[in-house]
Amino acid sequence: MTKNTVKRADITLPLLIEYVDALLPSLTTQTEQSPEHNKDNNEALWVTHNHADLLALQAQLDDTISTNENTESRLNAQHLSTLSDLAKQHVPDRYELACFWLPTLSEELTQHYVPLLMRYRDLYAAHLLIALDSSVDLKPYGFTPFDILSEPSLNIDDIQSITSSTVTATLWQFNLYDYKQLPNWLNADYWANPENWGKHRW
Repeated sequence: MTKNTVKRADITLPLLIEYVDALLPSLTTQTEQSPEHNKDNNEALWVTHNHADLLALQAQLDDTISTNENTESRLNAQHLSTLSDLAKQHVPDRYELACFWLPTLSEELTQHYVPLLMRYRDLYAAHLLIALDSSVDLKPYGFTPFDILSEPSLNIDDIQSITSSTVTATLWQFNLYDYKQLPNWLNADYWANPENWGKHRW
């Protein structure tokens, strides 16, 4: 598959931060309704390629907090890490959202970290966002391309100020709660022959 087969919008770090801030409240609601909900789950994890990117991310988060008081509690509760630090953790924490900002990661290094991304996809995050260079394709690993700008939940007055940046990436996602369409038969109406309730002894 060529990189132009799927149309995906380039995103910037400020745009991704705005989207995460809008997304987190809905993820919290989904997890609370889940029977496996664990009160010890952390809200969000941000991951970058190296410490320089981590410092840039921290500065951007601080800037977002200073300009919008409504986001302060959510953004302050988020955890930050680098890929190498994350790979060294023996017992990773679970998160409602793990967001990997990796636009400078080469395709070769991405292949090296795919097992880590898949562990977070399967075990440690209910929702996963991965921002990579547009040449990297994550479809074979179960991720789907995602265009933030088409999301109705993202209500931003000055879209130009957060989309104009020198560093852009393509976004991929995996959501534990909607990754698979439920078949028609998989609902309470078709279980245990409800038409026989009260008519026969089981």
